[in-house]
Amino acid sequence: MIECYTTDAHEPMRRTELAFSRNKRAEMNLVKVYPHKTFQRVAGFGAALTESAAYTFALMPPEVQDRFLGLCFGPGGNAYTLCRTHIQSCDFSLGSYAYLTDKRDKGLSLFTIEHDRQLLIPFIQCALAVDPSIEIIASPWSPPAFMKTSRTMILGESLRKKYYGMWASMVARYVAEYAREGISVSRVTVQNEPMARQMWESCLFTSQEEAEFAARHLRPALDDAGLCNVEILVWDHNKDRIIERVDETLAEPEADKAVGGVAFHWYSGDHFEALAETVRTHPDKEFIFTEGCVEYSRDREASQGRKAEQYAHDMIGNLNAGANGFVDWNVLLDEQGGPNHVGNFCEAPLMYDREQGELIINRSYYYIGHFSRFVERGAHRCLVSRFTDAVECAGFVNPDGARVLVVLNKSDGEQSFTLCEDGNVAEVSLGAHSIMTACWS
Repeated sequence: MIECYTTDAHEPMRRTELAFSRNKRAEMNLVKVYPHKTFQRVAGFGAALTESAAYTFALMPPEVQDRFLGLCFGPGGNAYTLCRTHIQSCDFSLGSYAYLTDKRDKGLSLFTIEHDRQLLIPFIQCALAVDPSIEIIASPWSPPAFMKTSRTMILGESLRKKYYGMWASMVARYVAEYAREGISVSRVTVQNEPMARQMWESCLFTSQEEAEFAARHLRPALDDAGLCNVEILVWDHNKDRIIERVDETLAEPEADKAVGGVAFHWYSGDHFEALAETVRTHPDKEFIFTEGCVEYSRDREASQGRKAEQYAHDMIGNLNAGANGFVDWNVLLDEQGGPNHVGNFCEAPLMYDREQGELIINRSYYYIGHFSRFVERGAHRCLVSRFTDAVECAGFVNPDGARVLVVLNKSDGEQSFTLCEDGNVAEVSLGAHSIMTACWS
C-alpha cells in the first residue's frame, strides 16, 4: 500500500491510497525508485528563528501561539528539526545591537546576551519545548562596529585582523551562553553572505580570510571553550560562486581540517550543477541550504502557486545535488513581511495578520512540509530515474527503511506516470501545479 499526500490550489495534504501490482515488463512513462542506491544523509528541514519572528510570535494570543508551534514543530505539522538563528542583530531584528561595545574589554567581562533574553531566547525555547531535538545553526551578520574597518555594523566592509581573536572568542562565548539557556547550537557559520555589502548588518570576508578566521581563531576558540562538537560552516552565500569560494577556502589544509561543512543560499538562481560539483569535490563536508525567501523587491506579485513551486524546485534540485538539509528564512513574519529595521520586507510561509488576529498559511508552507513531514533526520537520499522533465522528483529511504518519493508538477497539465520499484508498479496521476509525497514500506 502506498500513502499519497497531494497539495494543489484547492486543498493541502489530501490523502489517498494506491496499491502496488507486479509488472516486471513495464518500461514506458516510468518514475523508478532505487532504494538500495543511496547517497547523502539528511540532517533535517526547518526555518530561521529571528527576532522579527519572535516579536511577531509575542503579539499572538496564546491559542494562536500554540497553533503556530504545532504547525512548525509538532508531529502533526511540518515537524521542523533544523533551524537557524542570528548572532547579534540582522536585518530581521528590531534594530542593530551587539553583545559587546567596549573595545578595551579584551576579557569579555561586559559581554551580554541580555537583549536576546527579551524575545529571541524565549521564542527558541518555545520551539524546543515542542521538540527538544531541534538542532540550531547560528550565523553572524556583523561583528561589533568597533571591530570593523567601517566602524559600523552596516554597509559591509571588513573585520580588522587585530580583532579576529576577540570576535572568535565572542562567538564561542555566545554558544556557551545559549547552552546555559538550554539552547544547544550544533553549527556556526563564519559569516552570513560574506560577499554582500548590504545597507543592513553585513561584513565582507575573502575566501582566504574565511580560512584564516575558521582555522586559526574560531576553531581554537570553540575548542578552548569545550565546544569541540560544534561544527563550522563556511560560505553561507549563493550557489553561483560556491565552487570557487569553497575550493579556495578549503585549499588551506588547516581550514579543511577545521571546517565541517558549507552553507548556501538561493538568491542567484538554481546552479545545481555547481553545488553537485562542490559536493563531489568535498565529499567529507556537510552541505546545508541556510536561507531563501520570496523577496518582495522582486517577486511580491507572483502567485502563491509560483512561490510554492520556487521552494519545492529548489529543494529537489539541492537535495539531488547532494545537500544534507534545508532551512527556510523567517519561520514567521507579520502581514507586511516584517518587522525589518531597514524595510527589507519579504514573505514567509507563515504570517500573522495583526489587525485580524489571524495566522496566514501560505501555500509554500505545505510544499516545504511535503519534505519535512515525511523525510526523517537520518534518512538517505536514494536514486530516482524519471522518463520526463515534466515532473521533478526526489527519493529517500528513512532510517526504518520506509520509502519516500516527492514529485512536483510545475506544468499547466496533468502528468501521469507509473511509479516503479523493483517490478512493483502503481499508476499515478498528478494534477497541474501540484506536489505529491508518496510513502511506502
